[in-house]
Amino acid sequence: MSSSYSLYRCAVMSTSTGSLGEVLDRDSLVQILPLRIDLGTRQFADGIEIDNRDYCAWRQNHLDDNVATAPPPQDLLRNTFQYLIKQGYQQVIITTLSHKLSDSAEIIRALVADFPQLQIYVVDTGSCCMPEGFFALEAMRLLEEGKTAEEVVAYLERLKPNSHIVFGLRSMQSLSLNGTLSRLGARFSDWLGLRTILHFSEDKLSRLETVGSDEEMFDSVIAYTQKQMADKPTQDFVLAGLYSGDKETYQQFANRFHQKTGLRLGDGVPVSPAVAVHVGIHGVGVGLVEKLKD
Repeated sequence: MSSSYSLYRCAVMSTSTGSLGEVLDRDSLVQILPLRIDLGTRQFADGIEIDNRDYCAWRQNHLDDNVATAPPPQDLLRNTFQYLIKQGYQQVIITTLSHKLSDSAEIIRALVADFPQLQIYVVDTGSCCMPEGFFALEAMRLLEEGKTAEEVVAYLERLKPNSHIVFGLRSMQSLSLNGTLSRLGARFSDWLGLRTILHFSEDKLSRLETVGSDEEMFDSVIAYTQKQMADKPTQDFVLAGLYSGDKETYQQFANRFHQKTGLRLGDGVPVSPAVAVHVGIHGVGVGLVEKLKD
């Protein structure tokens, strides 16, 4: 009874950068709030009207064109909140990508006062990609167990330090050109022809290493992922392979990951186009979250 009551009262949403559109089935109760992608004069709903494969194929042939991303449009947010109210929801938990990467959380919070009938909880995950999406999945799991919205939000806040992304890029050009590095307060230069290994957690981006080949990049990502796991039991972690662009390169990485660790990453989860705008179209990595003891 408590489980169904919690779910009836409280909806769960995630910004599209959590990549949940790639993994959720059609019956999932988690709803997606798509960011906007501007490709020249054309606009697309992130992950809905364009996916990673389509974006990367387009970008490969339009390297000099201006691209940009924007938070979910206000009219979409307003219509969504009005719909939830009509459906009888009294609360909604919205998990968003890091405020260091987007103004999405701020834009959503600015609308809270306009909907007094709906208690809106905005959880800035401090992350993006698979770890961000995991927050929404955990919110749904806890609501199904009968937890209150307040209990769920408190749990998600505790989860933030346990969320990590280790990612290798063939080029830092997109991060530099789109102002992402400046927004994050990072000062990295792109060393021509070299691969860069990055770590993102709790709103902070750091360079881990610079290497000369894809194989070295794979091994570096694997080594730093293992370091994050710190010899703890693998069952304490949720892992997902991440990539942007070439699926074949990702499969090579996933195979090497299995050889080195004995763990399988599966088919991987492509980053959403809104993320690809900033990290580029050639990258592989791992998203990992250390599970909390409830």
